[in-house]
Amino acid sequence: MPEPLSYHTGNTTPRTRWPYTRTMAELGARIAPNWTSAAGALEGVLSHLGEGLPRHAIMGLTGHAWHFCLGARDGVIALPSGPADLDREAMAARYERTGWRFERFAADATGTDARERAAAWVVAHLEADRPVIGWDFHLHEHAVVYGYDAARGGFLVDDLLTGEAGPFVALADWPSTLGRIELLAPVEPVEVDAGEAVAGALTTALDCFAGLDGTDDGQPRGTAGIEAWAEAMDGDGEVDRAGNAYQLAVLQAARLDGADFLADLAAAIPELAEPLTEAERAIREETKALSPLLTLFPFPTGGHGNVGNAGLRRGAAMALRRAAQHERRAAEAIVRALALE
Repeated sequence: MPEPLSYHTGNTTPRTRWPYTRTMAELGARIAPNWTSAAGALEGVLSHLGEGLPRHAIMGLTGHAWHFCLGARDGVIALPSGPADLDREAMAARYERTGWRFERFAADATGTDARERAAAWVVAHLEADRPVIGWDFHLHEHAVVYGYDAARGGFLVDDLLTGEAGPFVALADWPSTLGRIELLAPVEPVEVDAGEAVAGALTTALDCFAGLDGTDDGQPRGTAGIEAWAEAMDGDGEVDRAGNAYQLAVLQAARLDGADFLADLAAAIPELAEPLTEAERAIREETKALSPLLTLFPFPTGGHGNVGNAGLRRGAAMALRRAAQHERRAAEAIVRALALE
């Protein structure tokens, strides 16, 4: 076996040694199209493992269909960071509902050996033919890590920018200045109890609606986050133009998948069909309320800056409030379904 690669990772990061058994490994996994990049990465990994599931099933089982965080910082709201601001500690357990046990590697990248340990962890999974879900490579979104190049000292990743930037990301450049290492890898297939998976998925939906899908950091989350978005549109505070358009696109696509997931459950579980169908219809009404906003605020849009048109803001506020009302009706119906389960 060749000697492990040793190279500098920048002026502020200690020298990193990368253990490997080959100079390069490259798997066939790639990210699947999805506005929610974490779910797209998960779908790509599962497909590589021969356990492909429909997109809406992955979104519903894992809770990604129900996530909402109104990214907010320094008085600016609707930042594009919101969709990826997840309950990261919960992801491995939620992903197990797809039929694979996942393990998580999380670390502060400023630690003296964090990158070295992360690289060794990723390489071990890749050499076992298990692609990895990672965050913050080309951008602050999720990616499939499908290979490594030891000679160049980095990963091969597929994310939203790979087509433009290429697949290679140097370990020295990862993660970004945010400094957070987040990785998830499949370990082994597991038997999933269908009833437990359904109950877990519906409970996760309620947690997301209640704003529990993430850290308690003051950012508006869940249905209350959509209402806070409406309040901001009615006010005179800064609403990030690019983030606003992006959040709308992600939210609409996620809820459409969620409605399809609820429809599947209603068809498969006759005793829960009435409340689940009611929940599905409420979510579809939510997406109808949101739909005009995707035309008013198309993504991509002209960069950051404030949404300054007062008339557009008032109309958006009204639509967002209607969407939130429908979401609360969906939550009430899901509570009834869980009581019958």
